Amino acid sequence: MAITNNAACFLIAFSLFSGVGNAQATPSSGQSAASQATPVASDRGPLENIPISSGDLLDVEVFSTPELSGKFRVDQEGFITLPVGGTVKVSGLLPAQTASIIQKHLVAEKLMLNPSVTVDIVEYSTEGVTVLGEVKSPGVYTLLGPRSLYDALAAAGGATTSEGSTITVTHANDASHPVVVNVTTPNYSPEQKATIVLPGDTVVVNRAPLVYIVGDVARSGAFFIQGGTTLTILNLLSLAQGANRTAAMGRAAIIRPEPDGTATTIHFNLDKVMKNEAPDLAMQAGDVLVLPRSGFKTFAATALPAATNSVTSAVVYSLIN
Repeated sequence: MAITNNAACFLIAFSLFSGVGNAQATPSSGQSAASQATPVASDRGPLENIPISSGDLLDVEVFSTPELSGKFRVDQEGFITLPVGGTVKVSGLLPAQTASIIQKHLVAEKLMLNPSVTVDIVEYSTEGVTVLGEVKSPGVYTLLGPRSLYDALAAAGGATTSEGSTITVTHANDASHPVVVNVTTPNYSPEQKATIVLPGDTVVVNRAPLVYIVGDVARSGAFFIQGGTTLTILNLLSLAQGANRTAAMGRAAIIRPEPDGTATTIHFNLDKVMKNEAPDLAMQAGDVLVLPRSGFKTFAATALPAATNSVTSAVVYSLIN
């Protein structure tokens, strides 16, 4: 930037004077050393660990020297241009490292003797937040600065009806320690709003587990346990639009797959459950609710969901015959 000789001389003299004053100032006997401390940048937590990239907007503050302070956009080559002193390479550096580089640059250019510099990233323009999984519009979204998980999900159109019980946030600067947010309701929880998402992070909305209902019901099939909510026997029966009149209510059962590949059969009387005379059990991921038809063996050809294993299928076949 071209400036007049008089203006340049005035600025350099002012800066040198300020630096000398700062360097030579000695606290009086009545003053504490703390009162003479140079201001430092506040702790900005995870933001301090995000490297600077081309296109980012930086807020550079040189203490007591507004002539050298201001907001500067990082160019495509990774440099910023200071009002006086030329350019400084900042791409790939952290804000604290950038402040140190600018301090050394000002000293090397003989503009100041002991400058105090702070650097903050005001806008992140090159790194987006990746939102994947059970959202309406998965993709990469530009969110300037730190935003909440709520904002990231809103940018992706919100969660789908197959949203599971957890959302995983992987921070770009700490990929080995992902943050898992538990979703306790189908709506946005306070925890979602409190979770901070930073540029470069990845958000994955996990898929809800499935449960199945087959037999003498109006609509057999697979249903999601949405948003980590509890799905009971009666809830699942309601989703299946109820039992048919010919259903054998006293011979209902839940087939529950076990981790070792076996299956556990839980028999219950659906009539008693509907009359609140028996517990309305909670369904678990992979469960199959079987409701045979009374007096007939017409379910031998019932098409079981493809996701059930051979052991579960065999147990269900024996119950409906």
